[in-house]
Amino acid sequence: MEPPNSIVQVRDKPSSSFGSVEIDLESDADIRPLVTFREKLTALLHSTRFQVAIVILVVVDCLLVITELLVELEVLKLQEHSNIAPKVIHSVSIFILSLFLVEICAKLYAYRLRFFRHKLEVFDAIVVIVSFALDVAFRNPESAANGAGLIIVLRLWRVARLLNGIVLTVKSQAERQLAREGKLREKLMQDLLRNRDYCNALEQEIDSLRGLLHSHGVKDLPPTAVVQEPPPVATGDAVLPQTTLVER
Repeated sequence: MEPPNSIVQVRDKPSSSFGSVEIDLESDADIRPLVTFREKLTALLHSTRFQVAIVILVVVDCLLVITELLVELEVLKLQEHSNIAPKVIHSVSIFILSLFLVEICAKLYAYRLRFFRHKLEVFDAIVVIVSFALDVAFRNPESAANGAGLIIVLRLWRVARLLNGIVLTVKSQAERQLAREGKLREKLMQDLLRNRDYCNALEQEIDSLRGLLHSHGVKDLPPTAVVQEPPPVATGDAVLPQTTLVER
């Protein structure tokens, strides 16, 4: 009765390796469920919907800035008594800048010091903060007339922010895709190693069964496939082992 027990033990080995891999995957911060508020906020900032919403707000802000410039340069002429439209446009622009300030504060909380490693993010934050400060400081027509040149230059910066937002969105999506491909590759490597261990266990089990049959006088046995391992093949920075089946 010893061989069946040994066979059962051999079959238990692959299942234990599966359990160890599951534990490792659960300990990964990118795979396990998000727990802390900072992790949930980071996931929200990296989501596609959030990036699309920011780009839409930037486009609307650019349109408002261009409209304000056309009105102030008298390219777009309004009626003499129509002073409501410029105030509404300016108020909506300040409101959108306020949303951008909230976005920057959220990124500072989520990324902490990593935020300052990204030059585009820092440039974006500077443009938003300075734009908001000057828009609030020059919200009156008299103040706006005194700082007209500075406001025009800064608003042109905000138009350039549209390109910056698109670049950040594309870069974020590319980083997410690269991370997904890396996790998929790692998972495939783990599956390959588990399958190799399982094949080795099955080969040992077959050898024990063949030895048992030989000990009982059974000589005519069908050939079995043996796994031979040639030198591994390097693909990129990873080494993938190859296996060959040979009948015996």
